[in-house]
Amino acid sequence: MNPRALQRHPQLWLALLALLLLLAGLLLSPASSFENLMRLPGALVLTQSATFEQAVLHYTLLPRLTIALLTGAALGFAGTLVQQVLRNPLAAPTTLGVAAGAQLTLGLVMLLAPSLLVWREAWAMVGGLAALGLVLLMGARRGFDPLTLTLCGLIVSLYLGAINTVILLFNQEQLAGLFIWGAGELSQNDWRSTLELLPRLLVAVGVALALWRPLQALDLGTEGARSLGLSPGITRILALILAVYLTALTVSHVGVVGFIGLAAPAIVRLLGARTLRQRMLASALTGALICLVADGIAQQLTLAFGQLLFPTGAATALIGGPVLLWVLTRNRLMPARPSQSVSMAPARREFSKTGLLLLGLITLGSLAVTLSLGPTWEGWRWTSFDGETALLAMRLPRMITALMAGALLAGAGVIVQRLTRNPMASPELLGISTGAALGMVLLILTIGTGSRTLQILAGGVGGTLVLLALLLLSRRSGFSPQRLLLGGIALSALLDAGIRMILAMGDAQSVMLLNWLAGSTWLSGQSDAWALVIATPILALLAVLASRWLDLLPLGDSAASSLGLPLAPARLLLLLLAALMTAAATLVVGPLSFVGLMAPHLARLLGYQRALPQLLGAFVIGSLLMLWADWLARTLVYPHELPAGLVATLIGGGYFLVRMYRMPSRH
Repeated sequence: MNPRALQRHPQLWLALLALLLLLAGLLLSPASSFENLMRLPGALVLTQSATFEQAVLHYTLLPRLTIALLTGAALGFAGTLVQQVLRNPLAAPTTLGVAAGAQLTLGLVMLLAPSLLVWREAWAMVGGLAALGLVLLMGARRGFDPLTLTLCGLIVSLYLGAINTVILLFNQEQLAGLFIWGAGELSQNDWRSTLELLPRLLVAVGVALALWRPLQALDLGTEGARSLGLSPGITRILALILAVYLTALTVSHVGVVGFIGLAAPAIVRLLGARTLRQRMLASALTGALICLVADGIAQQLTLAFGQLLFPTGAATALIGGPVLLWVLTRNRLMPARPSQSVSMAPARREFSKTGLLLLGLITLGSLAVTLSLGPTWEGWRWTSFDGETALLAMRLPRMITALMAGALLAGAGVIVQRLTRNPMASPELLGISTGAALGMVLLILTIGTGSRTLQILAGGVGGTLVLLALLLLSRRSGFSPQRLLLGGIALSALLDAGIRMILAMGDAQSVMLLNWLAGSTWLSGQSDAWALVIATPILALLAVLASRWLDLLPLGDSAASSLGLPLAPARLLLLLLAALMTAAATLVVGPLSFVGLMAPHLARLLGYQRALPQLLGAFVIGSLLMLWADWLARTLVYPHELPAGLVATLIGGGYFLVRMYRMPSRH
């Protein structure tokens, strides 16, 4: 398709797209089946002679169809507002943490004070604004760079999601309802949600359209807008509040419906819409129709698999994920210039071998303490190594597993951060962990839990397929840093949709999967420990041998090439190594978060700036982080346990938010 042809006739292409989406949505929606179309005249206004099928159409199917249109329109409109204000084509309510903040706040109110849910829209607004404020506070330190802002939003979403997971784990009796609602479920029993949403959405959209001229002036830059007598600061604040309000409305009524706020504006841009008013109206229409199609897909899947309830939010990700991948392959929305190297560490310190030795001794001491000290039914006690051999035999494999997994993720984090020249990158962002997780989920769905060997095999296949897709996506750009990160984010979100479909079942398998996805180590046995003991030194040695490449890559493409580094082969091999390290840890203890993000930063803080010292320091620090996270998970809520990865996320996420706030501004 010729881009210039799209720009010459944007209205034609937008109309054609709208027609195609409308036809697809109507064909997929049960409300527009032939039988229901015949019942429609009697279902619009029910009478005493109405049949049961007409009542179902009136109270369930028609309200669901309208709520899908309203939800999609609101999210598409909100996405355009956010992208216009932040000048970031990857910004959206879901990518900036707004939806996660609203969901967490509503979940807390639902569990702690259900009577306050009468103000659910206000609570969702508070949570969304708080999350967006965190993201903007961190992104401001880097001048609202598009890629940095996207990663900030993802990190905030991960952190808030970890807190939400804690709530779910300790409220398993409400697990199914929270999962289904959190994944975006549009089922309706009456017209109440439609009647509540419609007037509020019309008012918000009217206010946004009244602001379209000041918003359009933001394209001229801050000084250009001020020269026209406008206040760009007030305009941005009002537009962001409107976007958060629109998102909060949808989350409070139907949960999190992802990707529409990102996919609809992207499609509209690619089809040639240029003025802001065109993009706002076209994004609302496109978002409404995408949500209609996604809801139709979700309903058809629910009918096909009667024992499963497929949330609409997961189906929108199945549509939006490929759209984002398509956008990335066309490279129309992101600049080709690679992001500059950034360091979150303070001034350079001299490398100290003594410090590295001290870290090793601290690790040995920590291993002794965490292995021996812990609560029992008789209270806290110190278990000697020559006694209670059964207790030590239970603890030792999982602790060795935690040590090795932490080292692998830390090493992978160093590679990914130097490979992408971005200190906010982590192995989780490449999508390898999510691919391995989806492989495990599909195995459990199809044949049950299976053997440990079969689980590892299924996870390995899933991670490998994601890696191949990521390589294909970034091959044409020479495995550029931006393409790798953005492709990984898109693949992660796409695969996460499938995982959320399974978790929405809400049965015992979902509880087990949730524990594993949060990074549980209690399932680790001697075979897992031995596998990592063998694999970790081999992979770590390969990373050490590649340390010269890791020193040259952050210098930039021109400098690295002039020093004899073959860029594309080096990036490919390093990516494969990082993927192997991530998959090895993920297959045993689940897709842990923030260890691969936090350990490289701490190594830099200790003065390990060059690649080899940073790798060695990160190996030890990652092991320490996971070791103590496992111990805290085992002792904090004894006799219950938390997933170790979840504890590491809560600790590491808080640390990272503080570090981002204190990071020097870019001028």
